[in-house]
Amino acid sequence: MIVYAGLMTISVVWIGLIFAAPGLMAERRFFASTIIYQGFSAVCHQITERSFHFHGFPLGVCSRCTGVYAGFVIGLAIYPFLRDLREEKFPARWILIVSAIPVAIDFAGGFLGLFTNTFFSRALTGMVFGAVAAFYILPGLVSTINDLRASLANSKASC
Repeated sequence: MIVYAGLMTISVVWIGLIFAAPGLMAERRFFASTIIYQGFSAVCHQITERSFHFHGFPLGVCSRCTGVYAGFVIGLAIYPFLRDLREEKFPARWILIVSAIPVAIDFAGGFLGLFTNTFFSRALTGMVFGAVAAFYILPGLVSTINDLRASLANSKASC
């Protein structure tokens, strides 16, 4: 339960920072806004033309990344209704692969000039992938934390 609460908190703060960057820019708090934009530049290209805007400024990440992160929070929100929060086992790998296919098609189609993707196609395909990814990341973290606890318990017992 603590792992879930921690991951949800971090994810909601992450989404908040995505919106905080343009909000701070609109309030003329350039230093704080620039720090956030710079931080997100490590995970996203931040092309202004491919980003949703808030208060007249681009979000901290592009529309696809916004969709992935929002989808992740949505996936985490519905997770407890579908699986036990203590579950360490991953769902079938094919589900994650299938969820990535729309993102790949949307990206490839736009990249190859077959069609023009939109803010909404990027965000929607990213959202689907992000929601499904939550069902892999949470059990992975639960498993990792449980392994660390077991290792600590074993090392204390052997002392």
